[in-house]
Amino acid sequence: MLAEVARLGRDYIPVLKTIAKEKPSTSPLEKYAEEQSPNFYDLYALVAIRLWSILEAYIRDISCHVIEHVPEVRQRKEFSKLKAPIVDFLNTTNQEQADYLYELIEANCTGALKSGVGRFEAVLSSLGYDGPVDDTVRDELYHLSRLRNCIAHNDGIVDKKLIGGCPWWKGNEGTRVGITAAMARKFLYAVSWYMLEVERRALPSNFDHLDKLEKKQTEYLQELNSEYIPGRFPFS
Repeated sequence: MLAEVARLGRDYIPVLKTIAKEKPSTSPLEKYAEEQSPNFYDLYALVAIRLWSILEAYIRDISCHVIEHVPEVRQRKEFSKLKAPIVDFLNTTNQEQADYLYELIEANCTGALKSGVGRFEAVLSSLGYDGPVDDTVRDELYHLSRLRNCIAHNDGIVDKKLIGGCPWWKGNEGTRVGITAAMARKFLYAVSWYMLEVERRALPSNFDHLDKLEKKQTEYLQELNSEYIPGRFPFS
């Protein structure tokens, strides 16, 4: 699964394409991780953080791409409300302008403060690329975002916010989060499905391989639903 996560980043995010194409050898890493954390809890916690980072970077990349290359996007009313130093803005490249406009859109979008997929859909809505998200995928991305925040900002120590956001998770405040392999797989499927969904929205309806993309989405959803048993994951 670690190799799948590495490939996910390499395939979808330009800045991560420097990762070696050969399948990485994970046995030494897994051996070390098992010694440090039984059941690889800490290792899969890093997987969760990586997956969320991949998703954040992908949404930013595809958003900047449509801002730069799709004229209709800049004509939306959301862009007419933006304020920026005009001279400095005009003296930048098209790509830099797109990056800057994305930052302004995100900063002016109240939905960007939401947890889970809501923060991405709020920004995509401003660009005209929002849409429905499967409920199971939405739930998993919400849980992933809450767990990622707990791991990254609270050293993995469970607090009331995490318990409130993940009611299916049994445990007490003050214990440490334990991400299992099954959880990491679910997060991988959910992230992969959503990235393909955003890509599908951005592609023309007559795109040659659209059917293959949708088939892959269906496969991810089937894998996700086959393992979807709320409440079975304990705290470590």
